[in-house]
Amino acid sequence: MALIQFNNIFKGFSGEYILKNLNFSVDEKDKIGLIGQNGAGKTTLVKMILGEESHDVSPETNVYGTITKKGNISIGYLSQNFDLNEESTIFDELLSVYSDVLDDHRKIEILNEKLATELDKFDEIMEELAIITTRYEKEEGYNLEYKIKQILTGLNFSENMYNQKITDLSGGQKSRVALGKILLREPELLILDEPTNHLDISAIEWLEEFLKSYNKAFILISHDRYFLNNVVKTVYELERKEISIYKGNFDEYVVQKEIYLSGAMKAYEKEQEKIAKTEEFIERYRAGIKSKQARGRESILSRMEKMENPVVNVRKMKLKFTVKRASTDRVLKIKGLEKSFENKKLFSNLDIDIFKEDRIGLIGKNGIGKSTLLKIVNGLETADKGEILFGEKLDIGYYDQEHQNINRNNTILEELLYSYPISEEDARRMAGGFLFTEDDVNKKISSLSGGERARVSFMKLIKDQPNFLILDEPTNHLDIEFKEVFEEVLNEYEGTLLFISHDRYFINSVAQRILEIDNQKIYDYEGNYEYYKAKKPNNVEKIEIIEKVIEKSKKKFSNNYIKNLEKDIENTETEIEVLKGKLQSENNYNLLTEISKELETLEENLHNLMGKWMETNWD
Repeated sequence: MALIQFNNIFKGFSGEYILKNLNFSVDEKDKIGLIGQNGAGKTTLVKMILGEESHDVSPETNVYGTITKKGNISIGYLSQNFDLNEESTIFDELLSVYSDVLDDHRKIEILNEKLATELDKFDEIMEELAIITTRYEKEEGYNLEYKIKQILTGLNFSENMYNQKITDLSGGQKSRVALGKILLREPELLILDEPTNHLDISAIEWLEEFLKSYNKAFILISHDRYFLNNVVKTVYELERKEISIYKGNFDEYVVQKEIYLSGAMKAYEKEQEKIAKTEEFIERYRAGIKSKQARGRESILSRMEKMENPVVNVRKMKLKFTVKRASTDRVLKIKGLEKSFENKKLFSNLDIDIFKEDRIGLIGKNGIGKSTLLKIVNGLETADKGEILFGEKLDIGYYDQEHQNINRNNTILEELLYSYPISEEDARRMAGGFLFTEDDVNKKISSLSGGERARVSFMKLIKDQPNFLILDEPTNHLDIEFKEVFEEVLNEYEGTLLFISHDRYFINSVAQRILEIDNQKIYDYEGNYEYYKAKKPNNVEKIEIIEKVIEKSKKKFSNNYIKNLEKDIENTETEIEVLKGKLQSENNYNLLTEISKELETLEENLHNLMGKWMETNWD
């Protein structure tokens, strides 16, 4: 059964249509991924579903299309603006979802009290109590606390945070509370707009499992390809103001889109060839004996409904990270680093070695100290203990989530002109390479979207030509097309890369080494994200047990090995001394020759044994 039905829907702003001829439905239990470039109209489409935006008349038929909804449909929408009571605690804010159930609980308590005092109304009270109790049990009123704690745990809220006020939370934490409220409501249609932006990997994986088992419909707006792959069963793509529907997850969408483009491109090229030949005929015979035929073909050509080029000619950003100079082989050494905030230890005794051309993804739960570690490296925070040693000839480029490398009071043009000794023409050309138009460059950075501010930050990073890039959540607010370009650029980058990301697709594409912070320690995995997932034990305790067993085996092996080496060295030295004595006392030439050869062999053996003993470095 259709929950939502769009028939021949158009939407325009300032006389220009941004959505046209939309025809689709959302049925019960549909799992839909809604994708499209930033600015394609996804938010406008959602607002029309919510009834917050009206649609326009069709320019073709001069008739309004229709949007029909199932009666009394419940829709839950997670937007970038949070509807939260700032004075409420985290737990109470989620509990507010069940206000009707809580009212029933209070009524049950009152009625139970009345039973003991109003005996003359016993039957009447019992009847009312039975009705309310049945409703309360149907709404799982006795299970509310358990359900809330399940959601909070999944979203990485520890129990000691339950009584924190909303007003004291960060933007990311508020986003998680808002998400928790919507998930608890379990609406018939769930609409999530970039729900993974403020979640760490463990919370994203929990949300994936929640959505897989969600027995109602949802529309997921996301640029997270890994997430889309794992949870959606249909992809709706907004492109060229229209919607195309692909059955399957994101990988299946990519294959289908490629097949469609291949066939559509052949048809388009054939039509273009036909048009070219027709135009050539018209031009050749416009004034000749076949002028009547030429005019006829010109008339046909003018009325012909021409195909659009199926390959969208989107201008690609001119991204290329070059380096001014090469760094030394050792880029960074961190020794015994410790950091605490408000008596909470983030990490202790942290040791990290980073070498030239390393591609390192730094992962771990939110609040575990990843961003703090990057800030310490960049001198924006101080460590409690430990040291950081930088390599020679190091030029660091740092990208942080707050875009602190740009002044929000400047326009884009001012930011470039104030930061670099370049002409206005060069600044405009540079901004154009990042898809900022002539009008865009005069916009205040404070008025830009998150994705646009990211582009300004990347523009400056590229201009700085660093040989060590440190990036904190660089893919937030980027659409899929930009991410793909960005991944290509980073894979061609000749410098060293250290980045934090919760985008598993991005990590898998770029990282060649994973560092995970967990339980105040760091764990090192050589390889990409898939390798890390395959090699990561179920818990940290297993890692520590394995390490202890290996270390114990190493020590046992090394002790025996060294003892045997030392015994062989001692025996060989004794044999050499014996032969040297024979060499001094022997007069037979033939025997002297044999002793000399044997002595030479033993001395070579001794040299090899001493080399092995020196190489042994088990502590």
